[in-house]
Amino acid sequence: MSAKDKHVILLVSQWCATCPDADALWQKLQKEYGFKYEVLDVMQPEGKAWAKKLYVRAVPSTIIDGKLAFVGVPSEEEARKAVEQ
Repeated sequence: MSAKDKHVILLVSQWCATCPDADALWQKLQKEYGFKYEVLDVMQPEGKAWAKKLYVRAVPSTIIDGKLAFVGVPSEEEARKAVEQ
C-alpha cells in the first residue's frame, strides 16, 4: 500500500491547545503524499464513535487505516514513517 492510499483521521476537540499543531502537520503531509485526511471532533457523533471504538482518552489522537497510531502531536519524522509504511 502506498502512502497515497492511506486514510488518516485526526481526533480533536475545541478545547485542545495542541490540536491545531497536529492538524497543521497532517495537512502538510497530506499535500505532499496525497492520502485521505479527515479531522473529527470527539464531541461529534463520528468522532465520538472512533474514540469509543479505539478507547481514545486524549486528543489529539491520530488514526491511520483504522488503527490508533499516535496520541499527542507526533514529530514530522514519526508521522512520515507512519504513512510510508
